[in-house]
Amino acid sequence: MRMQWRSTGVKYGAIMQTNLQNQLAYLWDAMGRAVFILLIMYIFAQLWTAVYETRQTPDIAGLTLANTIWYFLLAEVVELGKFRHDQAISDEVKDGSIAYTLVRPYNYLAYHFANGLGETAVKMFLVFVLGAPVALHFAGLPTVNVAHLPLVALVMGLGLLVDFCIASMIGLMAFVMEDTFSLRLIYQKLIFILGGLLIPVDFLPDWLQRIARVLPFNLTTYAPAKLFVAFSWAQFWQILLLQMVWLAILGLLLWAQYRWATQRLAVNGG
Repeated sequence: MRMQWRSTGVKYGAIMQTNLQNQLAYLWDAMGRAVFILLIMYIFAQLWTAVYETRQTPDIAGLTLANTIWYFLLAEVVELGKFRHDQAISDEVKDGSIAYTLVRPYNYLAYHFANGLGETAVKMFLVFVLGAPVALHFAGLPTVNVAHLPLVALVMGLGLLVDFCIASMIGLMAFVMEDTFSLRLIYQKLIFILGGLLIPVDFLPDWLQRIARVLPFNLTTYAPAKLFVAFSWAQFWQILLLQMVWLAILGLLLWAQYRWATQRLAVNGG
C-alpha cells in the first residue's frame, strides 16, 4: 500500500513538474499576462484612496487604507492564480480528445489538479511580485506578523481546493452541455460580490455579509486576503472550519457528479 501511494505521488508530481517547467520556459509570456495586475492595482489604489479621503476616517469596518490596498493585492494574487481547468475540460469534450484522456492511467481530475499546480504557482508568484511595488507605493509595508504567514498559506491552499472543486463541477457539466462559459461567468460574478474580490466582505451590508460568510465563495478569495492584512485567531478558526465543511460537501458532490457525467458523456470531434 505504501509503495502504491508513493508511486501515485511520483506520477502526479511528475505531471506538476512538467507543467512548471513549461511555464518557466515561457516565463516572459506568463509575465506579459501578469502585467495586467499593475493596471488593476493602480485603479484600486486610486479608488480606495478617494473613498477613504471622502469618508475622512482612518478605517472602514476595521480596515485601514493600507490594509485595503494590500487586501486587494492578495485577493488578485489568488484570483488570477486560480485553476482554469474547467475551460480545458470543455475544450477536450468539444474536440473529442476527452475519449483518450479519460482512459489514461491516472485519475482525470487529479491530473488536472497536478497539471494546474505548476501554472498556479508561477502565476501567483508573478502577480505578487509585479503588484507589490504598487501596493508599497500607495500603502507602505504591510503590518504582518511573520508567524501568521504559514496559517495564511494554509487557508489560501484550502481555498484553492474549494475553488478547484467548484471549477471541476463546472467543467464536468461540459460532458452534457459542452459549452460551460455561462456557468463560469455566473461563478465569477459570485466571487466578485460574495467572494470579496470587488470589495471586502466586511464592507457589505450586514444582511449580505451573513449570507456571504457561510457560502464557499468568500473562502477562496476573501479569507486568505483578510487574514493576511488583519489576522485574528477567532476568524482563522471560523474560516478553517468552514473550509473543511465545504470541502467535504463539495468533494462528495464532485464524486457523485463525476460518476453521473461520465455515464452521459457524448463525444464529438476526434
